[in-house]
Amino acid sequence: MDYGYRYNYQYNYPVRNGGEAVLEALLAIYLIVLTLVVIFALVSYIFHSIGLYTIGKRLGKAYPWLAFIPYARGYFQGELAGEITLKNKKIKNPGIWNLLIPIISSVLGGVFLVLILFVAGFGAAAGVRGSSGVGIVVVFAVMLYTLMLAATIALTAAQIALKVLINKQILERFTTGNMAIVHAVLTIAVPLYEAFCFFAMRNRDFNPGMGPKQTPPPALIPPVHPGSPEPSVHPDSPEPPVHPGSPEPPGKSDPLHGGDVPEQTVQPIQPEDEADQTEADEEKRDEPQKTE
Repeated sequence: MDYGYRYNYQYNYPVRNGGEAVLEALLAIYLIVLTLVVIFALVSYIFHSIGLYTIGKRLGKAYPWLAFIPYARGYFQGELAGEITLKNKKIKNPGIWNLLIPIISSVLGGVFLVLILFVAGFGAAAGVRGSSGVGIVVVFAVMLYTLMLAATIALTAAQIALKVLINKQILERFTTGNMAIVHAVLTIAVPLYEAFCFFAMRNRDFNPGMGPKQTPPPALIPPVHPGSPEPSVHPDSPEPPVHPGSPEPPGKSDPLHGGDVPEQTVQPIQPEDEADQTEADEEKRDEPQKTE
């Protein structure tokens, strides 16, 4: 006997495209790599800045906090190295060049990028119109790209060479032999090496003669108060200068007449009241004493 009960079950499973799964996997890998790059960059910046700050403070630099400011840190690092001497040339201000070269490189890169985009847009418009100037635009774009590439390579090479010289001159204060050159080259070739190298060198002892120049403090002169006894003169100390017209000190030889000048005693000047009292006392002593 059929009562008319029927059951209909349907299951809907979402079907994912293979391309979407690959795209999500690539996006996840990209985010992981970007996070690691940001972490490494932050760690490198902090350790590098702490190392430069400590070295600059030990050398007595006026503004060691510049080590924590972007772009200013490059200037401060060059100033820590000081004047760089090559065979026949000298770089007097390496900090300024270490600051300007990256800025010039960034500005030139931006200018060339804008020019290339402009030329590409002009070439696309000429191609749509069907004009014959597309070939000239392509040649001009290739020339711009070549010029930009040459300028970028030249500035990058100059920046790398200058940075090696700066790091070498800084590390020579703490290392011996050729280790300064080895460390300076590794700071360019190995990521994070520069940050950890300066951080490790920051508290090392300076090599002899490579530390900060210290001037001795001036000798302290004790104050002389009115009425205080004159300081004793050591027998080996030089005699004080004698001004013209001043009396000769007692016992000093007379170069004109020969012999020693007799010591002269100077009676102190007494006030009038004391002088009268002294005369009265002398008169009393001269009078005959009365006998009882």
